[in-house]
Amino acid sequence: MPALNKVRYLPADLTDEFSLQDDGEWIATSIDKVFFNARRAYTVVGLVARVEVAGTDAGAVTAVVRKAASGTAIASGTALHSGTINLKGTAATNQTLTLSTTAADLEIAVGDSIGIDFTGTLTGASGLVTVYLKQN
Repeated sequence: MPALNKVRYLPADLTDEFSLQDDGEWIATSIDKVFFNARRAYTVVGLVARVEVAGTDAGAVTAVVRKAASGTAIASGTALHSGTINLKGTAATNQTLTLSTTAADLEIAVGDSIGIDFTGTLTGASGLVTVYLKQN
């Protein structure tokens, strides 16, 4: 499993919203992984995925960004958005994800983790996901 890169916190504006970004979030050999553990309460206010290299497997290659409480595998967590990230999507193109319409799904409690759950064979797929959070 490749080492995770540094997580960056980028101030977005004066409303205490910031983006949480795990550089290089997926590569061809990626497996389900967590990239954030909450030390305070947040609300998810946006999600954007960007495919840098599209996967080439014949089957569907997708991912879901999920939250999970401590003790819960990320694959068993709650989806933060509807639909899936298309890892075979157009390279260098953002995919703005539609947030869950259930408010509780978007609430990140202290100790919750955010991660990505992959399906299919990634082959050459690579890219990243950015999660926009607002402090509660």
